[in-house]
Amino acid sequence: MHANILSILDIRMNKKGQIQIGETIAVLFVFFVLITIGFVFYVKVIKGNIEAEKEELSQLKSVGVAQRVMFLPEVQCSEDNIIIDNCIDISKLDAAQKLMKENEVYYYDLFEFSDISISQIYPSDAKWSIYSRKTNDFKSRFVTNVPISLYDSTIRKHGFGILTIETLAR
Repeated sequence: MHANILSILDIRMNKKGQIQIGETIAVLFVFFVLITIGFVFYVKVIKGNIEAEKEELSQLKSVGVAQRVMFLPEVQCSEDNIIIDNCIDISKLDAAQKLMKENEVYYYDLFEFSDISISQIYPSDAKWSIYSRKTNDFKSRFVTNVPISLYDSTIRKHGFGILTIETLAR
């Protein structure tokens, strides 16, 4: 009888041990599921931050191209050998277009994949495309519009226009 009682106690202890192992496995399963959910959430947040940084870099690149265009001696205004800020000389635009097409490699280093155009708003309407180099495999596109003064040196009058820079990023 004593052996019977020990056998029953042994079976109960085995069942109790099996239940404890099952509980431990269930807790570990829940723990790993929570860690996996946390990791997926973390990766999505990091991806969102990376996309935001790419967008910001694209915007900064576009602004940098706009600044380079504004300070190009090929299109900059000058009166009495004094350079005028935020001013483009209309009479230099046709020559600048031709020069940029002839020296594509040099200007590619400055502007990369961009489309740069100037639109005159006042006193008349006119448009010049001074640089255009596009790619088909771009991931983002950013357009920067900069108000500028346009100087017509033949009649010595200023007008208003918009410098439009469209940058493409891979």
